[in-house]
Amino acid sequence: MKSHARVVIIGGGSLGVNLMYHLTKEGWTDIALVEKGELTSGSTWHAAGLCSNFIGNHTVAQIHDYTIKLYNEILPQETGQTSSFHQTGSLRVGFSKVEEEWFRNLESRSKNIGFEFNIISQQEAEKLNPFMDFSKARTIVSTPNDGHVDPTSVVMPLSKLAREKGAEVNRFTRVIEINALPSSEWEVVTDKGTIIAEHVVNASGCFAREVGAMVGVNIPLVNLEHQYLVTETHPDIEALGWELPVCRDSYSSAYIRQEGLGFLVGPYETRGSKPWALNGMDWSFDRELFEPDLDRLMPYLERCFELTPKFEEVGIKTVVNGPITHTPDDNILAGPQAGLTNFWNLCGASIGIAQGGIGKYMAQWMVHGQTEINMAPLDCRRFGDWVDKKYCTIKGIESYEAMYAVGAPNDNRPHGRPMRTSPLYARLLQKGCVHGVAQGYEKALWFQSNNVRNESLSWSHSEAHAVVAEECKAVQNAAGVIDLSGSAKYMVTGADAFAFLDKLSCNKLPGKDGRIGLTLFHSPNGGIMCEMSITRLAEDRFYLISAIGSEHKDLHWMQGNLVDFMGGDFDVTIENVSDDMSSMLITGPKSRKILQLMTEEDLSNDAFRWLCAKYIQLDSAKVLVIRVSYAGELGYELHMPSYQLLSIYDSMCDYGAELGLRDFGGYAFNSMRMEKMYRAYGNEFTEEISGLEAGMGRFIDTSREFIGCENIKQRQQGEYAIELAYLVFDDDIPCECYGNEAVYHNGEHIGLTTGGAFGHRIDKSLAFAYLKPSVIEQGLAVTVDTSVGARSAHIEMDAAYDPANELLRN
Repeated sequence: MKSHARVVIIGGGSLGVNLMYHLTKEGWTDIALVEKGELTSGSTWHAAGLCSNFIGNHTVAQIHDYTIKLYNEILPQETGQTSSFHQTGSLRVGFSKVEEEWFRNLESRSKNIGFEFNIISQQEAEKLNPFMDFSKARTIVSTPNDGHVDPTSVVMPLSKLAREKGAEVNRFTRVIEINALPSSEWEVVTDKGTIIAEHVVNASGCFAREVGAMVGVNIPLVNLEHQYLVTETHPDIEALGWELPVCRDSYSSAYIRQEGLGFLVGPYETRGSKPWALNGMDWSFDRELFEPDLDRLMPYLERCFELTPKFEEVGIKTVVNGPITHTPDDNILAGPQAGLTNFWNLCGASIGIAQGGIGKYMAQWMVHGQTEINMAPLDCRRFGDWVDKKYCTIKGIESYEAMYAVGAPNDNRPHGRPMRTSPLYARLLQKGCVHGVAQGYEKALWFQSNNVRNESLSWSHSEAHAVVAEECKAVQNAAGVIDLSGSAKYMVTGADAFAFLDKLSCNKLPGKDGRIGLTLFHSPNGGIMCEMSITRLAEDRFYLISAIGSEHKDLHWMQGNLVDFMGGDFDVTIENVSDDMSSMLITGPKSRKILQLMTEEDLSNDAFRWLCAKYIQLDSAKVLVIRVSYAGELGYELHMPSYQLLSIYDSMCDYGAELGLRDFGGYAFNSMRMEKMYRAYGNEFTEEISGLEAGMGRFIDTSREFIGCENIKQRQQGEYAIELAYLVFDDDIPCECYGNEAVYHNGEHIGLTTGGAFGHRIDKSLAFAYLKPSVIEQGLAVTVDTSVGARSAHIEMDAAYDPANELLRN
């Protein structure tokens, strides 16, 4: 065993071995992989090996597409062996209107990645699988590049290729402890010796929580039992002459494919699923299975009989019941661990074979600091210390049971909620608020009316559309108030606070106390790492606000850059005050008048300008008031200690009642920010692009040195591959863009959307899209493939609502 290594990977399953292979492709070969059993011995060896392009998350879809190419094309080329990948194709069957809309949305998204995704007829489906009953199907998707693979047949060759490049694999070697050293290296202690490593990767699968505990962190995942059964030979399959496609559907909540000359069927129970090892893993567990529990599967198997009658005609040969990991949102946990240096996670995959190709992007991340795709949805730092065992278990069960559920953008499940709440949460519930959730934080979406109490699952306009219109009109004509507590907030203080933030910020910092600025933090390679608003309270005190979903990632980025350009340490303290501080926004033409009723402070335009901030006495509270509004109207953000928010909110509502003050939620907020052409982190701002492509050039000052400055200067000298455009729709089709829909001009594919909304103040649909820069010009006509069909739009170079910002300034 090596005594020193650049990277130690703990875990020899699909993800760990894929990462080892791809690190060697990136030039890092000083690697020691440590596996307590044989390679694939955890949950990899018993997996059904399905690989599908039918994926809702754009990032994960890119990973799946690469994984299929890796197994079916790249690996055979590098080994000289025949591909072991069974490229049978897949069918996904839908039975409802919302499934049809969802399938059409995914069809549009597929055009941006390039894999084949076809909506086919019942007759076409019957030719592909003559044994399945499609008579009740409303929509059927064929993804012909899909298939399945024996996990061992790809993991072992990948391991061999990595070892040939210099990587070392230590089988039957268990990690005992992991210790941080003063040198910023890691001491990995095993039962066969000790390795000093620069980087450690937790790719431990079912044991990831135990490995995380060795370094004092909580890994948010849970193991659940998953069963599939293999049948005896069926003579009709034997006579078929080709291999059946993998078939999935929401009715049986199961996959069914050919295995040998029989069937392999794996249901995901929609209720009664069974978590396992909640009190911790036994280190002796290795290549073991649980006793079959077919009673739990019978309701789903009976539906499989109904859809594939020949399945009922054969006996069961084998039942496989083994553990599979699930995270609270069922996405992999990847990337750097918050609070630690060079400790990485790559675990929590519920379909790890299909996602093995993530090793490529994880390797890029480790070697280059960013990847060619947006990894934010998989970044393990999306979860914080608020994720406890109970929450993980409840959400893991949800993830398992919703594996084949219908997908809709307004699906608002109750599992594990509420977890993180604003001081206004109970009050807003009393007023009919419907909350959504963002990384555990309850955020207002919309408010029920006498006529509209719920919204149905839909990709088109839901019942809430009319209510949201009323909320927007109230903001436009009077005033509205929204709870902003669900945001990440930091206080940066110290003698070097200005210099520290100046190193991170692409924009000049506010030059005077009581001023606010918007900025982006970039990586050295130019990718957008954070979006921040920065309020200068004093020369040595700054208040920062970012998105709640990147709370711990943004904090980690700041903590990791506390060294100045000369190698010295900044005299800075970074405090995460996200839970200690709460906030709300009052906005609209009457917002000043309402706020003035609560204070003796002069709030006139001359006394309190746009983009300024100051502490103001409101009732008995000293409140930081920032004159800014993401809704694009006159407005004021009010920031204060969390214990004061409810009192100030109630007082404001009393004062504002006669002036038409109304609560509004995130649906309305998103509508209004789109009308103002305001970008959002996670939509328009992502890690694989810079602020230049995002149209933020006026917020980038390259006359000074900051992280990523040199890369941005290089980009300024060249041509961008993509650039952000603003779309205004010219039809009245009641369906919006949710991100990653394909955009066309004269039949040519020119880009993809990042998201959209209906602008209720202008009565038009809106969207942002990343397009080929050469086509972007005022008025260019484009077509967007949406969930309900093609929509017509054109490019606008200015905001659709108040482009001169007169309402904000006056």
